[in-house]
Amino acid sequence: MTLNRNVDDHHNENEQIAMGTGVLVDGLDFSDDKMLIGRTFSYSDTQRYRVGPNYLQLPVNSPKGVKSVHTHQRGGLMSYGVDLAEGQNPHVNYEPSITGGLTEAEKKPNNQPEITGRVAPANIERRNDYMQARARYVTMNAWERDGLVEELGGMIQEAAPQVQERFLWHLFMIHDDYGTRVGEFISKSADDVKHLEPLSTQTLTEEEQKRLQNLGRNGDEFDSTVWGTWTSSVVNHQVTAEQVMNGLGSLEYTREDAPAA
Repeated sequence: MTLNRNVDDHHNENEQIAMGTGVLVDGLDFSDDKMLIGRTFSYSDTQRYRVGPNYLQLPVNSPKGVKSVHTHQRGGLMSYGVDLAEGQNPHVNYEPSITGGLTEAEKKPNNQPEITGRVAPANIERRNDYMQARARYVTMNAWERDGLVEELGGMIQEAAPQVQERFLWHLFMIHDDYGTRVGEFISKSADDVKHLEPLSTQTLTEEEQKRLQNLGRNGDEFDSTVWGTWTSSVVNHQVTAEQVMNGLGSLEYTREDAPAA
């Protein structure tokens, strides 16, 4: 898949896209993930409800590089063509049939995985409960962080003390600044929560254990280049109503110095 332009028509080329995990090409096969298998069955039902029964006829959902792929669908909302294969009996839209119905393409199964062992409940390996949250916090616009801190700080004031402390503990595990700023709303610091142990269901990584030992004093910075752009906000600006009404042609604010509304 090559992304080389923005869509020209948002509705036709974006809103009517009907992704489906059951649409595979040769060389790909399903994993043993039970959630994926369940979603594979539900996606097509979702598309029929969201887009329409003939969603596969829409150009944005049609296969590329082949003449056509035929289904048993006949008529219905938004149908704009008779879905007939070459030589197919137009009165037969089921299979198998001895009167000229569709026939399935030749199956080309991939090598099936061979798995042996015992299934047991256990924590997943290579887990990290805080890295992505830290990356998101660092790569937010400064005014977005301000709004987030103010929102969380205002709400956590209503919580029970033990909930406040655990919540603040998690924020310090994410980023020094995050915990410090939200803690100001409840007059608590890292010293007030550093005695807390990880939750019984948590398995901290080596990095997280080091963070816990230096809770609130990990020297966290705001260098977004460390994280690239994979969690960053869209480059935008917070503006006042007056600026919107007067036009934004001369607006030249960076991500970090946009004015407060």
